[in-house]
This record gives sequence, C-alpha cells and structure tokens, in this order.
Amino acid sequence: MRASYTLIAMLAFGLSTQPFAQERIEHLLGEHPAVIVKRMEATQGYDYQSKFYPHPAWMYLQAEAPRSMVDHPAVIVAKREREHARALTALTGQQQLDASLR
Repeated sequence: MRASYTLIAMLAFGLSTQPFAQERIEHLLGEHPAVIVKRMEATQGYDYQSKFYPHPAWMYLQAEAPRSMVDHPAVIVAKREREHARALTALTGQQQLDASLR
C-alpha cells in the first residue's frame, strides 16, 4: 500500500513539474522589453502636458534695443567701426595728455 502511495505521489510530482518548466521557458523567451514598451506607447493617447512648444510670436527680452530694419547690415557695421575708431582716438588722446602731464 505504501508503495502505491509513493508511486502515485512521484507520478503526480513528475507530471506537475513539466508544465511549470514549460511556462517558465516561455516566459523567459518572450518578447523583448523594447517591443513591449513600443506596443504600450502605441496604445497610449497623446499626452498634451509632456511637451510644451511656445508660440513663435512668444514674447521675450533681448539684451539690446531692436535695430531699425531700414539700415543695411553693411551700414550697421560701418557705423560700429566709426564708433570704435572714435573711441580709440579719444582713448589715445587721453593717453597722450596723461603722458604730457608727467
């Protein structure tokens, strides 16, 4: 009688381990996680709060006043060079004055 119980228990244990092993193998060899994530993203709706793109006419501050659109860029460069030259002559004149006072 004990032998039959032991045989029945061993058969039950042996037959029950095979489905567990197959289930484990299928789970390990399932789809790649990147595929699962991509599928989840495809089913989700658009999240309007995840991205924020400001309007092109958005207000912003600049470091200098806007230039008039009348002047050509070459004119702006020429004016800047003239101002730079005046500043240099004023600076060299001041240095010559300081040297003559010494």
